[in-house]
Amino acid sequence: MFKKVFALLLCVLMLIPCLSACAQRNEDDMGAFITMYLTDEIYNFDPAYANYNNGTRNIVSLMFETLFTLDAEGKVQNSLVNSYKYTEDFEENEFTLQLNLKNTSWSNGLPVTADDVVYAWKRLLNPNNSFEAASLLFDIKNARAVKEGDESIDNLGVEASAQRVVTIFFEAPIDYERFILNLTSIATAPLPESYIEKDPDWAKKSSTMVTSGPFKLGRTQYVDVTDVTFKDDYSQDEYGKVISTGMADYQVKKLAWFYLERNPNYYRNAERDVVDSAVTPYRLLVNCSLTPEEIESEYKAGHLFYIGDIPCSMRADANGFIAQNVQVKDSLSTFVCSLNQNALIDDGGEGTYLFADKNVREALSLVIDREAIRKAVVYAKAATGLVPYGVFETGAGKNATTFRSQATDLIATGANKNKAVEKLNAAGITDPSKYSFTIKVAAYDDVNIVATNMIAEAWTSLGFNVTVQEVETIVNNDVLKAIADEANNKSLDICDDLFVEAITRANYEVITYDYNAFTADAYSVLANFAKSFAGMAVNMSSDNYELNPNRTGYDSEEYNNLMEAVYYVPYFANLDRENDSDFLGIYDTKEEFQAVYDIVKKVYSDNGITPSTNSSDWAAQKAKLLHKAEEMLIADMAIIPVLFNQHAEVINADHLSKIASNYYVPAVFTKTELKDYLQYTYIDAQGKLVSIFAPFPNPVWEEAGKSYYVEAEKK
Repeated sequence: MFKKVFALLLCVLMLIPCLSACAQRNEDDMGAFITMYLTDEIYNFDPAYANYNNGTRNIVSLMFETLFTLDAEGKVQNSLVNSYKYTEDFEENEFTLQLNLKNTSWSNGLPVTADDVVYAWKRLLNPNNSFEAASLLFDIKNARAVKEGDESIDNLGVEASAQRVVTIFFEAPIDYERFILNLTSIATAPLPESYIEKDPDWAKKSSTMVTSGPFKLGRTQYVDVTDVTFKDDYSQDEYGKVISTGMADYQVKKLAWFYLERNPNYYRNAERDVVDSAVTPYRLLVNCSLTPEEIESEYKAGHLFYIGDIPCSMRADANGFIAQNVQVKDSLSTFVCSLNQNALIDDGGEGTYLFADKNVREALSLVIDREAIRKAVVYAKAATGLVPYGVFETGAGKNATTFRSQATDLIATGANKNKAVEKLNAAGITDPSKYSFTIKVAAYDDVNIVATNMIAEAWTSLGFNVTVQEVETIVNNDVLKAIADEANNKSLDICDDLFVEAITRANYEVITYDYNAFTADAYSVLANFAKSFAGMAVNMSSDNYELNPNRTGYDSEEYNNLMEAVYYVPYFANLDRENDSDFLGIYDTKEEFQAVYDIVKKVYSDNGITPSTNSSDWAAQKAKLLHKAEEMLIADMAIIPVLFNQHAEVINADHLSKIASNYYVPAVFTKTELKDYLQYTYIDAQGKLVSIFAPFPNPVWEEAGKSYYVEAEKK
């Protein structure tokens, strides 16, 4: 019997070369091409700008490797870091964290090094840059002084001790586990200095960018929107200076399709390891131009294997295809409405700073029916605060308490028009029809457009004249340093996302977007509403290097003081009011330090917090203050939370397997397998194995399984 089984097995093994040799599969088989409808359109893959759209963060996280990550249960795991060691030397007053990096490479084959970590962090903390994530690094020695322009960036307490060793120096003993949680953020991922310094738009196309994650940008394809233009008043020369003023019309362009391709150098030795040893799929193919009807049709036909962004029109039918197959997860993201307190609003006269009045902001929040909006977009929860579901109270992991579970509901989910009118009357507004303003929303985000229009209707019901402007993407109008010497000094194969520009420039009256938590810590959501933690560029031309507040213009002394108290939790018990005026290097005089010291001490006293040198006390103390911070933000209505976002996806389980996830990213495709993917190939006349998806976005389905090589041999 054994001999018969062995003989049969031998026959099968002998057949395999006959079936595959003519296709030269070892050389030509790059792996699966997986079609999917993955996300809203993305026009910039820079991790620093991935915080304003839920889908963008998910995609960028597939392209850049973070130092640490949170697994699906929220537990911190090493990612790019191989090992680390935290050391406290009180005699030398030296407190360090050493990170030893794994051996991996950028998609161009160059190693990811400690220098790439140092560069990325200096970029965040550069006083000339505006990045909200900067405060994630404020425990680093001199970080705040560098950000405020009081210390040279070369004196930041982080260094590349060796090619794969990062040494971080801290101001004093810290809760290093909380700091490591900050390093799970895509905003703190290593970045390639040479690419970024050469071209500010480095992350918009494959030829000008490299990635460190499992996938790189393969190709992007843009199309002109026929006879449609959009006005823009902002373009830059190769030095970043504005070169045009006044509104001009530019061609509207849209992302038609793109694909991500395997990074062949991701944790792989090209001389030793097979091509798919670290990353299984070859390409993730995303057609952004499909209509909702086409998405459903393609999926049902087996031509689309994954739906990760569900158009709003497909969500409403509770008995429909999507509802029967969807999987829903909470997202660390809140859909918000930002009111620019520095915007001069048209009142039929000289204008007024309408949104600078707290009563007005409260009125506009009160009239929003969050529950109705939730029902319209389906995959969301009505916001009862700003900090989204999934953010931890203390600790991290499966059994950790969440911030939201310990918070009271700060916002009613239904509308209260009568109370809203009372608030307007308190603001002295008896005739809202005198005021006209615009809400900006990304033209490529249909879910947010639906929600924004419902907000506009609510505000119109109060009497305001409200316009919704769907902000378009246009052909690039900036001069790029990389090509500034050429005859045509503008790269026309990339787009300017005017919506993201509107946020980063505070060029709006009202704007709606997804406010993503940088980490699973409430500090990352709340800190940047305090001036010293906003991360905004410093006015270096002023005499005292004046700090700029949050992009909304919100600047509350009480809130600023509260966030200082949050920051000081690990340090305060060891500080001496009389002798530590040089602490942080940001205080010009001893009296200035003492004033802050006294303020922080009072905050602790008012909130029943006893300063402690025991690190096990710090997380709970911070959490208590952060709840106070959220309450204050909502009381001031510094920003209007509307929905807690959720991620909804449809997976064709008959074809796809091994779709993983982590705490931030709902779908990680590093090891994803497409069942029998070779059935989506054919053999050309030269005997080469070719995927039917190679001419994406127009796959040749009728070619699947054919062999033109065999026919050529016969002839």
